[in-house]
Amino acid sequence: MASQLTARPSDIPLQNLYNLLQPITISPRSPAATFSNWGQTFYCTPLAVFEPETEFQCELIVELARREGKVVRAVGVGHSPSDLACTNGFMMRTTKLNRVLEVNAEKRYVVAQGGITLHDLHAELAKNNLAMINVGSISDQTLAGIVTTATHGSGIGYGVMSTHVLSLTLLLADGSLVSCSRNERADLFVASICGLGSTGIILSIQMEVEPAFRLKEVQESLPFKYIMENLDELVYSAEHVRFWWFPTKDIIRCSSADRTLEPKKPAGSWWWHTFVGYHVVQLLLYFGRYFMNFNTWIANLACWLSSKKSVGIDDGHRIFNVDCRYPQHTTEWAIPYENSQACLLELRNWLEQERKDPHGLRPHFPVEIRFSAGDDIWLSPSNGHRTCWIGIVQYKPYGFNVPYRKLFEGFENIVARHQGRPHWAKAHRLQPDGLRKLYPRFDDFIRVIESVDPCGMFRNEYIERHIMGRPVGGRIHKLRQE
Repeated sequence: MASQLTARPSDIPLQNLYNLLQPITISPRSPAATFSNWGQTFYCTPLAVFEPETEFQCELIVELARREGKVVRAVGVGHSPSDLACTNGFMMRTTKLNRVLEVNAEKRYVVAQGGITLHDLHAELAKNNLAMINVGSISDQTLAGIVTTATHGSGIGYGVMSTHVLSLTLLLADGSLVSCSRNERADLFVASICGLGSTGIILSIQMEVEPAFRLKEVQESLPFKYIMENLDELVYSAEHVRFWWFPTKDIIRCSSADRTLEPKKPAGSWWWHTFVGYHVVQLLLYFGRYFMNFNTWIANLACWLSSKKSVGIDDGHRIFNVDCRYPQHTTEWAIPYENSQACLLELRNWLEQERKDPHGLRPHFPVEIRFSAGDDIWLSPSNGHRTCWIGIVQYKPYGFNVPYRKLFEGFENIVARHQGRPHWAKAHRLQPDGLRKLYPRFDDFIRVIESVDPCGMFRNEYIERHIMGRPVGGRIHKLRQE
């Protein structure tokens, strides 16, 4: 409504534009004028940081960027463990664009602003006895953030969360507001539901939902060999299956969850999930910075403490979500499901060799393994095939840094041999030539972003480096000790 009652942004004199933006501009002296991601691994100091509360204010920011030739980067809570959100230009924090605009229980969809967090969306949907169809391991991210990176949960019959998007409202680089869907501006839609923020500002999202549900989750620890020999049977044994692998013990913690009508009965204990699992383990991980072999003992301890079979029943998103515990370095790659067994066996052999070497790697735990159905989204890591997602972490106890480069390089070399595609929200080294081989529609994506943003307003350093192939250093948003 504001944009209908106010002069078009393009007609507003420059000084008036500054005046209108002043109330939503963060002071350069404020700590909020700098940005760091949740993992405290990437940092930037944007030229200006804006916190819009209305779509019209977003239009004003884009108009100022157009006149001054600046990059605009939309960012939510900054959970991505990469410089995907970083910029030296204008940063638009969208967390105040966080309203649910429409809920239709009969047709099973919700329309929400892109800056709403999944935590808040879960609460709003619950008021209407609805729920998201699938959720990842956390709900801290914004809705636009999970859509633009094709974030995933787990379940071989369920696609990445972007597959549940029905339509988008975008603010384009020329200042226009457009709607797109499978039936309207279809190329723009498919490019945007895994667009890395490079097609435009996602203002609102219409997403398919389902009636609220509970999940019954069974967790048990099984030998790695048994999992590999029965992989298909286990992956298809429930609606949502995921694994946590402890390589030092050759054990995989298997989680199988199905929808249920049984009453809630949450699993877990304060002793493990709060005191030992958080505080004691973090202290031990801190010691592991100085005594690397200590990390093997910690992993074995964690594997033993969580080895008992458990059954929990709770709201779907509470079962889907896990506690990420501490800031961390993390990388995750998606490989064709058909390659998953061979890839995991090669990873196991590599980690065994490192463990036998007195000076070898002593990584943290666990290795997270999840699954998703194939899709047709151009840049989705699940494009064209069922997918196995494999992720590793190196925790930062109390925020202190830990070695991770050699571990991640060895891991990525192996998954790449098995046609791996990196999770877009996480740091990786791939350039356009490599991405073209992995994504058949990569050049279609380039065509779309060049048509809607010919001057590159939404192309920050991440986009310029990985998508456009421009010579942008990969460490410009990292501290030197990283």
